[in-house]
Amino acid sequence: MISSLSLSTITHATEDPEKVKAALLNLLPKDLRTSITINQTSAKGHHGNPIILLNFEISDPESAKEVFSHILRSLPHTELSQIHDQLNLFYDGKSALFLRIDKQSAYLGSLRLSPSDDVIKLRVNFTRGDPSSISRFISSHLS
Repeated sequence: MISSLSLSTITHATEDPEKVKAALLNLLPKDLRTSITINQTSAKGHHGNPIILLNFEISDPESAKEVFSHILRSLPHTELSQIHDQLNLFYDGKSALFLRIDKQSAYLGSLRLSPSDDVIKLRVNFTRGDPSSISRFISSHLS
């Protein structure tokens, strides 16, 4: 059902890149953190300030499912219920689910959704874009 998963974020000039990498890795189960290679790209921000783009993709379906399950279990119950109850806000209607995880909370080891721009972006790709099967997968983590 899950085919792949990707995570990405921006390290601003005022942030410690190692701390931002740690926040990114905190979204993974501990046993997978050492097997991930984070891609790092230097760029310029909107106002010309230096930024670093960090991202990685997990293309193995079993590992992607394990990571997504870990993230769902780590979210507060109210936020998991929000994703389930308002799936249309997070699902593109085709084959991808998008979540925005608060970067500061992730660094501190607590996963929370965030509407802000300074987030870790999660994209989960599904082989079958059936909203009911995605909803069932999410609801299996609600108990």
